[in-house]
Amino acid sequence: MSVRVDVERSGAGSVNVTITLPAATASQLEDLTAGLPLADLHRAGWVVDGPRGGPDGSTVVSADHTFSSLAQVPVLMADIAGAGPAGSRPFRLAVTEAKGTLEDRFQASGTVDLDCAVACFDDPHLAQEVGYPLGLRPAQVAQLLGAHPDRDLSFRIVLSLPGKASATNAPLRTKQALVWSPALGHSTSISATTESVNVVFVRYLLIAVGVGAVVVLVTAGSLVVRRRRRLRVTVTGPS
Repeated sequence: MSVRVDVERSGAGSVNVTITLPAATASQLEDLTAGLPLADLHRAGWVVDGPRGGPDGSTVVSADHTFSSLAQVPVLMADIAGAGPAGSRPFRLAVTEAKGTLEDRFQASGTVDLDCAVACFDDPHLAQEVGYPLGLRPAQVAQLLGAHPDRDLSFRIVLSLPGKASATNAPLRTKQALVWSPALGHSTSISATTESVNVVFVRYLLIAVGVGAVVVLVTAGSLVVRRRRRLRVTVTGPS
């Protein structure tokens, strides 16, 4: 399971959730194309892609949701798993922006709390519809996940913020993003701060400096011309 959050300089962006099922696991499930209930996701604004074929015979399902402001990020992250208040869901993340004169700063903080193990993904609506919080009978879940699901279920959190990271606890950094690898049965904290040049302010500053320099040059040139004229008058004028 991979969760990617992309934030643009404007504060808009997107959240992507991608589930990859190995060929052996996918073959034990019913027809995913016909069996996935997606109406609630569509109503919530998620765009679902798949199921589709992936590497090595795997099956991939992904869901994307855009946001227009950073205030929407915690709600979208909470939608990924769990029930109840957003602040108690397994996936929690907030991103804030602090605009400065020369630099803009983005800060991200949150937690991926998977202490509840597989139960983190219980869905009360599924429990009401089919009688099982994961949509499958406990025996089927045990058969799919085995005795040690923490060994077979992997998670990845990818965060892309504007600017360059000045502080983060991400164990992996790439040129484009920061990456965490939470483990089932454990809690992982997320912390990151990035800084970027305030392009708009710097642009206006350069324009102002450029205009000021032109004014100075024009003024200096005008003074030189006037001085030369006075010198000519002094030299060539009547005694």
